[in-house]
Amino acid sequence: MKKTHKLLALMLSVLLILPLLTACKGNTPATSAKPESSASTETSAGDPNRTLNIQTMQDSGTLYPLGVTGGFIIPLYSFYEPLYETKTDGSRKWILATGLDRVSDLEYTLTIREGVKFSNGNPLTADDVLFTMQICKANPQFSLNVKAVDFDKTKVTGDYTIDLWYTKYNASQEPGFASMFIMDKESFDEKALSTEPIGTGPYVVKDYVVNSHLLVTARDGYWGDAPKIKNIDFKVINETSQIVNAIETKNVDIAGPISVEDADYVKSLGYDVRMLNGGYPDVMLFSMLPDSPFATKEARWAVSYAVDRQAIVDIVYKGLSSVAQYPVSQYDQDYETRFANMHDTYATGYNVDKAKEYAEKSGLVGKTIRIITNGASNYNTMAEMIQENLLDIGIEAKISNYDQATYFGTIGDAKNFDIALFGPSAPSMLAVDILSMYPTFISLGWTGADRDKYGELSQDAISTYDPTERGNKLFEALKVWVDVDPWFALSEEVMPRAIAPDVTGVEYMKSGSIFYQDIAFK
Repeated sequence: MKKTHKLLALMLSVLLILPLLTACKGNTPATSAKPESSASTETSAGDPNRTLNIQTMQDSGTLYPLGVTGGFIIPLYSFYEPLYETKTDGSRKWILATGLDRVSDLEYTLTIREGVKFSNGNPLTADDVLFTMQICKANPQFSLNVKAVDFDKTKVTGDYTIDLWYTKYNASQEPGFASMFIMDKESFDEKALSTEPIGTGPYVVKDYVVNSHLLVTARDGYWGDAPKIKNIDFKVINETSQIVNAIETKNVDIAGPISVEDADYVKSLGYDVRMLNGGYPDVMLFSMLPDSPFATKEARWAVSYAVDRQAIVDIVYKGLSSVAQYPVSQYDQDYETRFANMHDTYATGYNVDKAKEYAEKSGLVGKTIRIITNGASNYNTMAEMIQENLLDIGIEAKISNYDQATYFGTIGDAKNFDIALFGPSAPSMLAVDILSMYPTFISLGWTGADRDKYGELSQDAISTYDPTERGNKLFEALKVWVDVDPWFALSEEVMPRAIAPDVTGVEYMKSGSIFYQDIAFK
């Protein structure tokens, strides 16, 4: 169990920073090949020879896809590509695949784009895609990308087709495919890829200095539209104040996420500030162990009523966010309006009288509880606000702010806290995936008949193909969730991004990625 929590912690820590997109790895040695030479890109849009400077963060010290986490995942999209992406409106943008056609609930035909070459000149084929899937399967962390694939039945049926089989239908499987950076089977070498990545993207790596910058340059032979800008320099800047300083001095053209507190100031500098939704809410996880102060749902309701969520939106997010309507994000792809305000704790919200009533009934009054955070400034502020709200109903709270690595080791055991502030999400951006997955990996001490019922309902929902029927089953599972209240959602996370006034063509995908070849200078 400890190993499972550690693996999940690494994945989830990424999701608190940017919506996670991952690629996969394997251990099969092969001969490495250097990327093909690059050339300047001819275009009439702005100055193609001017370097585009983009702020990035959390350099992982490698360019090998499996080793990259956090904000540093996003630059990989300049030289690696997935099968497809999802736009913010929910529509699919086909990239290395051109079709995923259903034969039955368990059988699909995956069609790979023809005419694509890796940066070393090797052609992309279905063998490369199945190879990427297989090395995903071999790794406990990245096997989530292919968790439903039946590898005994799945076969390459042509240069560009795969007969794809599932062991069991899972609604999060297709979003999982969007998280895979496809790699070249013939030249695969894990060590070589750490400094000389070989992908199908529009750029190749020219220079990489760990914790400093990553310079990429446009390449010949790209299958899509030629990049409008020849060079992109990803500058590693982690601190909020340093990011703002780089914007002030015009050392970066694209930056983010920036802090909400800095959004108005950055806008005053002439930058276009886009208030993109993070795709996850801020929530209070409750320890539900038998000896916890929150062993009963009435005790959990007391806190849910006690917290002034609108104040969190106004103070932490400067009014630019919104109060959460149900346990996960209303920006999830399968959100339905009927999921909103299903329980009075959400519909009524902040109500000191009800909070006091349930606090007295459940024996919370006079107790001291433990609140933990991952040390992020927004969560530290939220914890202090919750502390004040609880004092209003006769409950004291002690706050412990951990570093992120320690924090994720801590929440794996519900004995370590009474309330933990958290941001649940998943690469799939599906509520049905998040709500079926998290109670398994972070149990919170939830046991008994309600847990069994919820587990059955949530697993039945995610394994249902028809979206309407799946939504109906998720609705039934949510009825149990909001009544039991294992976690209570506070506010929607927002992630402002800054774009210089002379930069155009920036479109963020649902995951937070960008198609760099579309960007140009005005």
